[in-house]
Amino acid sequence: MTTSFAFTPLTKQAVADSLGISIRSVENWINDGILPAPAKLGNRIYWHPDVYFGWLSQRLKADSSAEPQSAPAQVPEPIRRAPASADKTVVSLRASTERKLARLQGLN
Repeated sequence: MTTSFAFTPLTKQAVADSLGISIRSVENWINDGILPAPAKLGNRIYWHPDVYFGWLSQRLKADSSAEPQSAPAQVPEPIRRAPASADKTVVSLRASTERKLARLQGLN
């Protein structure tokens, strides 16, 4: 006997909200290979929750294992911007944007 369960596929907006970034950043992260590729259904794109949350869990575990464990625990502040784990990604995205701007300026 198989058990079926319902799930809600994740949209760009849901992914952006969960990461604290804009929809445009989600699109950039997809193009840069940072986010897993979504599935296209009609004119829309969706992530299966297992794929997305599996990726997120893996990224967060990888980033936390790189940090020293001897640091004292601190009370987290409310999130007001992208998570600290995204700092490497932000630097990469900024560098990519600067290269693109330089190419565009060379065309003028």
